[in-house]
Amino acid sequence: MDYTYFMLPLSILNNAEKNNDSGGSFIVYKSNNIYRMHLVGSIAAIEINPETKGGYLILDDTFSTILVHFQSSMFRDIETFKKGDLIEILGNIDIYNDTITLSMTNIKKITLSRYCFNKIESIKNLISLNKDGI
Repeated sequence: MDYTYFMLPLSILNNAEKNNDSGGSFIVYKSNNIYRMHLVGSIAAIEINPETKGGYLILDDTFSTILVHFQSSMFRDIETFKKGDLIEILGNIDIYNDTITLSMTNIKKITLSRYCFNKIESIKNLISLNKDGI
């Protein structure tokens, strides 16, 4: 089964097999191809190019971190985000120099209760995949 979108803890990326095909880059986890991920965490660092408004941020979900890059055309209000903000991100898996990164397609600020809910859901998904042997 292929997933184009899945919510899992960020730490699974460390042990996932990296690959790509005509659909783009993806990770293989428990025989599932995952092309997109839904992640929650806090901004550990953010760098915005003042001219292009593109840049990157480092997302920390307490288990691991990932580099997330973005283009200005998608995020007019990216300058409102700052280090320490709790955020929810949807993005495409990218592999650069054998390192997994995320190309952001959506971002929003979230509350602590939403963060906790999403963390619980991602852990449930991970347990379900491991339990079902998928």
